[in-house]
Amino acid sequence: MLTTLRIQNMALIPAVEINFGPAFNVLTGETGAGKSIIIGSLNFIFGDKLSTNVIRAGADFARVTAVFDDTIITRTLRTDGKSEIRVNDEPVTLKGLRAVASELLAIHGQHDTEKLLTPKNHLAILDGFGHTALATYQAEYNQLQTLKKELSSYGDNPAERERLLDLYQYQINEIANAHLNPDEEYELNNKAIVLRNAEKLTTGLDEIITQLDTADTATGRANKKLLGLVPCDAQLSPLADRLSGTAGELTDILLELRDYVDRADFSAGSLEAVYDRLDVIKNLKRKYGATVADILTYLEQTQVAYQRLLNAGDTIAELNARIAEQTARVKQAAAQVTAARQAAAAQLTTQLGQHLADLGMPHAQFEVRFTAVTPNSHGADDVEFYFSANLGEALRPLAQIISGGEMSRVMLAIKTVANTEPGKTLIFDEIDTGLSGNMGLAVADKLTALAKHTQIIVVTHLAAIAAAADKHYLIQKNISNQKTVTNVYPLNPEERVQEVARIIGGGTTALAHAAALLHSQR
Repeated sequence: MLTTLRIQNMALIPAVEINFGPAFNVLTGETGAGKSIIIGSLNFIFGDKLSTNVIRAGADFARVTAVFDDTIITRTLRTDGKSEIRVNDEPVTLKGLRAVASELLAIHGQHDTEKLLTPKNHLAILDGFGHTALATYQAEYNQLQTLKKELSSYGDNPAERERLLDLYQYQINEIANAHLNPDEEYELNNKAIVLRNAEKLTTGLDEIITQLDTADTATGRANKKLLGLVPCDAQLSPLADRLSGTAGELTDILLELRDYVDRADFSAGSLEAVYDRLDVIKNLKRKYGATVADILTYLEQTQVAYQRLLNAGDTIAELNARIAEQTARVKQAAAQVTAARQAAAAQLTTQLGQHLADLGMPHAQFEVRFTAVTPNSHGADDVEFYFSANLGEALRPLAQIISGGEMSRVMLAIKTVANTEPGKTLIFDEIDTGLSGNMGLAVADKLTALAKHTQIIVVTHLAAIAAAADKHYLIQKNISNQKTVTNVYPLNPEERVQEVARIIGGGTTALAHAAALLHSQR
C-alpha cells in the first residue's frame, strides 16, 4: 500500500506531501491544475525517464519519494541529467527500481492499455482469474526437458553422433600427437631467450673462462704458499682453509662453465626449432585452452566424452523410451491444464458479461479463444480475447476494435473479476475517458467494489467517481510570491461538496446534486 507520496521541485510543485488512504483515493482538479504532474511523478517512481525540463525553475533537482508499507523509494533527478535511485536508503539501478516498483504499483493510464491489448498477456490474465494450477504440469515438463537435454549430449541422431565421434577422435589425436607436458611452454620461452642472445653469451663466457682460468691458477699458487706458512703460525690455519675452499669453488665454477659451453647449441636451427614448437602449442591453445594444462585437461575430458558416446547405444535407446513415456505424461498434464483453463474461460466470459452490462454495455460479447500449441513451460495453449461491443457485430480480436471508452470499461471489468496484480496499488489515470454521467455511477460502483480488496488511486473528471471515494484530494494551481505553484489538499466533507459541485458545473443545483451524490455513497 502506498501510504505517502512526496514531490519536490517537480514542474509547478515546490513541495507536496499526499497521505493516501488504504482503499479508494481520488484526485480531482481543473484542467491544467497539475494532475499530470502527479501521474508523472508516480511514473517516475515506476521507472520512467524524465527530461530535466520537469525540474522546477530555479531548483537544482527534482525528487519523488514513495512510502509503502515496508519499502521507501526515492528518486532524484538533477539539472545536469544525473539521477539517483534509492530503495530503503540503498542505491539501486534503474532496472532494480523497475523490478521493485512493479511489485508495488500498477499504473493504468488512458493510453496504458498495452497489456490488455497484447494477446501474449491474455494467458496470464486468464490464469490469474482461474488460479490455474501449473505446478504438476511444469514438473512433468521440466523432467522432459532434462531427458531431452541428456539425449542431446549424445547427438540429436545417429549421423550427428558419428560426426561427434569423428570430431572427438580428431581432437584427441591432434593433442596426443603433440606430446605436451605442462612445463614445456615455460621452458621453451626461456630457451628462446637464450638462443636470441647466443652471440652475447658466447663472447661473454669465453672472456669469463679466460679470466677465471688465470684466477684459478693464481689462487692455487697462493693457497699452496699459505698452507706452507701454517706450521709457522697456527693462526693462519683458518684462513688457509677458507682459501682452499675458495680455490675449490673457483675450480668447480670454471669446470661447469666449460661444460655449459661444450653442451650449448647456439645455432640458428635450434632457435627455429623452438619457434616451431611454440607455434604448435599456440595453435593448440587457440583451439583447446589458455594454457598447456588447460589443453591436457580438455584432452582428458574429450577422451571421456568419446568413450561415453562410443558406448552410448543402450543408453540412447533407454533415453528415447523414457522421453516417449514422459512426453505422454506431459500431454496428459497439459490436457488437464487446458480443461481447467477452458472452465475458467467460461466463468470469466459470464462474469465479464454481467459487469459490462452494469457498465452500460448490455450487448457486449466477450470470448476466450484457444489455440493448441507445442507444449511449453506454460502448457499447450495460446489464448486470445475476442470482443464485440454491440449487438449484431462479429467478435474480433480485442485489440482491433475497442475504443477508448470501451477500453476503460473492459479494463475495469477485468480488474474487478480478475485482479491479476493482488497486493499492488492500482492507479487509474482518467479511467472515465469517453464515459457519460450515467456510466460514471456504474464505474464508481465497480471501483468501490475493487477498493474493498486493494488500494486504488484514481484521477477523474466525473462527479460520480469523485463522490464514491473514501479520500478526496484537490489538485489546485495558485499564485504565491508572484509564482505559479500547484498544491494538493485533502478535502473535508464540506470542501468535497464544493469540489463535486464544481465538477458537475457549479451553481445551487450543482451543490444540491453534489450533496446528494456524496450522501448516496455513505
